Amino acid sequence: MADSLFIRLAENGAAAWATFAPTGQITSPVSRGALADARAAADGQRVAVLVPGIDVLSTQAGLPASSQARMRQIVPFSLEDSLAADVEGLTFAIGARLSPASAAVAVVSKAKLDAWLAELAAVGIVPQALYSETEGIPDVPATLLLLLEGSRVYARVPGQPPFVLDGMTVRETLELLQSGGIGEIKHVIAYADPRDQARFQAELTEVADAFESAETKVAVDGLFPHLAATLAQRPGTNLLQGSYAPRSNWLELARPWRYAASLLAAAGALALALQGVEYWRLRRTDTELAAQVAESCQKLVGTNRASECDARVQARLRASGSAAAETFLTTLDAIAAARDPALRIDALSYRNRTMDLQLVAADVDAIDKFAKSLEQTRRFKPKIESANQNNDSIEGRLQIVSAQQR
Repeated sequence: MADSLFIRLAENGAAAWATFAPTGQITSPVSRGALADARAAADGQRVAVLVPGIDVLSTQAGLPASSQARMRQIVPFSLEDSLAADVEGLTFAIGARLSPASAAVAVVSKAKLDAWLAELAAVGIVPQALYSETEGIPDVPATLLLLLEGSRVYARVPGQPPFVLDGMTVRETLELLQSGGIGEIKHVIAYADPRDQARFQAELTEVADAFESAETKVAVDGLFPHLAATLAQRPGTNLLQGSYAPRSNWLELARPWRYAASLLAAAGALALALQGVEYWRLRRTDTELAAQVAESCQKLVGTNRASECDARVQARLRASGSAAAETFLTTLDAIAAARDPALRIDALSYRNRTMDLQLVAADVDAIDKFAKSLEQTRRFKPKIESANQNNDSIEGRLQIVSAQQR
């Protein structure tokens, strides 16, 4: 599979972006700046956008195995009692099945989702997926994973949906989790921005005794690469479902190939033009040959109409019997049957029942083979009058007379 461009939306129209392989490996430097600056990088790429997790509820609901459309109809009733907002103003996205009776669900307000899509559309970016950034937190067995950024704490308890808290310390976050029952957690790993690493290290030290291990790691390039790498390997719940499902983006995907397509179209047009020229040349040659045949028929039988000429020649042949000498047409027919396609006839003349040919061949053997083919019919006595080298071919002259001529 091809790489995907991941964009993380920030406040005030800012963003971070980079491309990632399906294995989670980052394949381009992390860029930061205005969202409009990411437009060029989106050309021809599958685009996945990470939206603020503080605005998206990641949860799970009891749902029967069914189509996504059917589950989206059912899930508001399953979650209605646990939601503070009116379900009419929310949109529900169905994620992976967690068991035969439950599935992951992402809930976001329609107003927020519309605002994100409008912000992206304003700079010409059409995403194929929108994920809550919290779904980029890995699920690690027996390990509480924390991602610390500014005033926010992103967290994931093993086997549970991820979440984000704003304005809480590490201690307060752990106390909240413990009050709700977080199960058996042996380890804590926290990733922090370099600017906040010292502060969060001190907070984590205060609670380290409650776990077998607790460590803080520095996220040198910020949290974005860690979140995007996880989603590149294991896509989360795409918020673009139902009426928000992405339309075909073939125009954007085809943009990088427009020059190659133009060259291919030009090559096709040239090929058609060359075929047209060849067709015109063959038609002209056919017309010239038809004129020569008509002229010869006029001289031989008194008519230039091909059908009448053929009828008169056949009548003469039948009248003269097998002992008659060969005629122009019978000689021409024999030449056509014996000639190799590689042997070219540049000129011919017929007088006094003698056919003179001017030939062009690859070598003398080709002319000799042609002459012997005519001789083997026992109807003709071919004679090679000349064979001269001309560049990379042989120009020869061949005289053909009827074997019955004296």
